Amino acid sequence: MTTRVKELMLALDDYATVQSDATLREALVALSKAQLGLTYDRHHHRAVLVLDRGGKVVGKLTHWAMLRSLEPSFFGEADHEALSRSNLSQEFIHSLESRFAGLRRDLGATCREAARVRVEDAMVPVRESIDEEAELSEAIRKMVLGHCQSVLVSRQGEVVGILRLSDVFEEVADMIRGTTPGTR
Repeated sequence: MTTRVKELMLALDDYATVQSDATLREALVALSKAQLGLTYDRHHHRAVLVLDRGGKVVGKLTHWAMLRSLEPSFFGEADHEALSRSNLSQEFIHSLESRFAGLRRDLGATCREAARVRVEDAMVPVRESIDEEAELSEAIRKMVLGHCQSVLVSRQGEVVGILRLSDVFEEVADMIRGTTPGTR
């Protein structure tokens, strides 16, 4: 029996979503509300899907993205690469960052500021999806190669749901537990 992506995906209606101009506070409220609607056999959501004004998914606000917005780095990854190529020592680069990191020591004040951050400024843009009729093995390959916690699911080019790593893992674990060692 072949498992299809649509058998494990969560429909968009069952997932936390916010508009791209919402604040992080509004996104977290939406996430809390969506968690309440889960049945006992479903894992908690680990992201909020971000919608544009037309209702299309344009990004994911992951746990990591939310936490990263608390301490926006003085240097981004591209800046680190450029500075490393410029023959500056790693110690000097780290000393620059540490000078600016001290500006945000009070977590309460940082969280109050973060509550007003726009989702579009913290989200991870998404451009790829997998068709709902694809085999689960294809989704696993895509998730493993991309180190993804989730992948959007589409039907005729329109996003209709999300496939989460936790649900894929449970399905695969059930398959493994159901096999007899040494048989094919």
